[in-house]
Amino acid sequence: MADRIFYLQELPRLLKFPFKLRSVSLMKDHIYFNRNRTLHVDLISISFNQENRPCKSLQNGILQELNSNSPYISIIPKGTKLHTLSARRHEELIFTFVPEDFEYILNNFQPVSGAFRLTQNIQQIIDEIIENMECMFIPGNADRMDMLFLQLLREISLDTALNHGEPVKEPVIFELISYLNVHFTENITLENICKKYSISMRTLYRYWNKSFEDTPADFLLKKRLRYAEHLLLTTDMGIQDIARSSGFDNPIYFTQCFRRKYNISPGNFRKNFSGNKKSDRSSNVT
Repeated sequence: MADRIFYLQELPRLLKFPFKLRSVSLMKDHIYFNRNRTLHVDLISISFNQENRPCKSLQNGILQELNSNSPYISIIPKGTKLHTLSARRHEELIFTFVPEDFEYILNNFQPVSGAFRLTQNIQQIIDEIIENMECMFIPGNADRMDMLFLQLLREISLDTALNHGEPVKEPVIFELISYLNVHFTENITLENICKKYSISMRTLYRYWNKSFEDTPADFLLKKRLRYAEHLLLTTDMGIQDIARSSGFDNPIYFTQCFRRKYNISPGNFRKNFSGNKKSDRSSNVT
């Protein structure tokens, strides 16, 4: 694809969305020298696939030096004076805005210029934006571009916050609990979990105790009981089927755990709270 620029203000929007891009452009294999250029529009640029060499420029007379070839986001308001000292080849998405929409971005996302990681989510959105350019004049695609840009900005802002905030300790434990949160109804053992994430049982508990109050077993039990409560209130499944569907191999053990938590048997819980007496507790199932 050659360099492309689309003035989206000329395209109709189908949605009453509170934000509209002024323009979007894609520069492939781009190298450009600004010579004491003053911007006449607010813009945000996303640079990626950068050549591995230093890049220097002046923004309002202040030296900006980039030595990494990491993707980079630049937030440049109207009136900024740019002067390139040394440039490098790169790909660049450039988004421009009318003042009120640029203010909307600054107020709601508080973006900052800086490097970010090209995560899978960010790459996917960039690919969607470029693909959307191929059919920009199809009704609805200008609206999609508005929302794709905001999704991209959200993901970059999240990555920037993670990189510049307090480092996440033992990130594997958050991958692990995310897995448990999805697969809690399956026959999960902590031994299998440790093997899946290549950690020892001792390391699992050490990492876990730094981040959560419940033990892994307590977390699983609570998830399973909440789900069983949901099934009791919203289905006609038998107690044994509910036990198995909630991750309990033994219906007797399920009844014991349920009674311990709710001070009532599963059968009596259903009688007391189902039908017109449904409890709001079912809304807590996640």
